[in-house]
Amino acid sequence: MPTDTIKTLAKLFEAHGLTVAPHESWVVPNGELPAARLNWHQAPKGKAGQLDVEVLLANSTLIRESFAGFGDGEDAFLNGLENFTRNSFHVMLAALWNVVEDEQVAVETWSISGRKWSAYVGNFGTRKSGSTDVSVPDTLFPAIECAIASETLQEESHWFRTFFCNIGPSDRTFEALMDNEEWSAGESALRSIDWPVSDSYYSVRNFLMLRRN
Repeated sequence: MPTDTIKTLAKLFEAHGLTVAPHESWVVPNGELPAARLNWHQAPKGKAGQLDVEVLLANSTLIRESFAGFGDGEDAFLNGLENFTRNSFHVMLAALWNVVEDEQVAVETWSISGRKWSAYVGNFGTRKSGSTDVSVPDTLFPAIECAIASETLQEESHWFRTFFCNIGPSDRTFEALMDNEEWSAGESALRSIDWPVSDSYYSVRNFLMLRRN
């Protein structure tokens, strides 16, 4: 295990003005649920490690997100942590702990399933190899929003993660999750986009949460 994950996560929350208390493997901001924890899975040399993030809500619901970490040893862990902080952390921070950084997350009011929701929308996170130019298609977010609007939402909270990866012109990954589960409407939305063709690696990721008003 590289860096102490509890201490690392605690410092991340403290840097945003929250007091934290450790409880077993969890970090508990403000001394009450939601609580969060990190699990790092080191990979063999030359392979990407995986950082798993779990957030436990007051109703015992568990949010799960996973992030690749590239590099060797400690560098791989830190790369995975950076991936988390750039893609999902600020959305969670805003939706669950009411700490909103305008540069990182947009807060909007949406009407879905006859109800009003606060939508916490994160920036698109991109990764690339070499000098590959990564541009997020203008049609992407409207397609994601339309897919969400097609769902029947009944819980107090919902979360959505979309991920597109281009490894080569004929090697692409389309992944969409709703509340930790495979989300077919989201995957269809990703596949409907005219993604730029490239011989090199690039990826586009987004995370957003809905909280019922």
